[in-house]
Amino acid sequence: MISLQNMRYMIEISKHQSISAAAKSLFISQSTLSTAIKEVEQSLGIVLFKRNSRGVELTYEGRDYISHAKDIVEQAEYLERRYQHKKSLPMRFSVSTQRLPFATKAFIKIIDKIGLDRYDIAIRECPTHEVIHDVTTRRSEIGVLCLNENYLNTMKKILNTSSLIFYPLGEIENYVFVRKEHPLASMDALTMEDLKGYPFVTYGQGDDNLLHFSEEIIFKEILDKNIHVIDRCTKIALVRWSNCFSIGPDLTNSNGDEMHSKLSEIQAIKLSDNNQILYAGYILRSEHTLSDLGAIYIKILEQEIQGL
Repeated sequence: MISLQNMRYMIEISKHQSISAAAKSLFISQSTLSTAIKEVEQSLGIVLFKRNSRGVELTYEGRDYISHAKDIVEQAEYLERRYQHKKSLPMRFSVSTQRLPFATKAFIKIIDKIGLDRYDIAIRECPTHEVIHDVTTRRSEIGVLCLNENYLNTMKKILNTSSLIFYPLGEIENYVFVRKEHPLASMDALTMEDLKGYPFVTYGQGDDNLLHFSEEIIFKEILDKNIHVIDRCTKIALVRWSNCFSIGPDLTNSNGDEMHSKLSEIQAIKLSDNNQILYAGYILRSEHTLSDLGAIYIKILEQEIQGL
């Protein structure tokens, strides 16, 4: 096994094309460098340097080795800087969430409440099974979910197998989201019959058997035109620039009052013939005690949900 130290030695020799000059630069003896060269060459079974009248020069194999050694040393130094820096940061906090704008808005609002010059926090928007995995593996402290009432008990059992608990914060209604220029934009309420002729944009969960993981309502009958996406930006773009529609509790990051009063590019129209309830809340590991920042985030999250 070739050590990083020996890799650094070889790189320094190639830089100076001289063992003596490299030794001076590294503040070590020439014999230490000569020993390092032998160790590396014997380990690899190649010759790295050949001597000339001015010092040493790389062989063909030596040039190839130095190219790869530089990549490895740079990556190692990056890892050292990254994690040494993280150790010095006073706060670390992470949230994983389904593709829910109100969860993102709550996260944005905690930034001003941190009150520190330096911190290290993260938010991940991802499919439901990834949210569950993140909290289970401690990648995130909190997971934000919307759970369909028809699958609530099933989901609680799934969460229990991973020692997770779901804490509901509110029941939320579903809206149809369309652009201002959509043929149905003037309607005060819409039915599924009204929507049948238009493309429905929905989140793919990556597995047909995981429909109960969705943060969206589940239709009893399959629609004729379906577009599956994996991220919220794509969904917003499709709704904004075409006659596609989306259904859910929220879509854009705009103010809920503005969205529902049709003052934004994408407007929300009540879905009148679907009474499925979505329970919005968060998951934690059963043994977990909320951090101070986690408690602040949950409080703001509840306010965002109640404001929908």
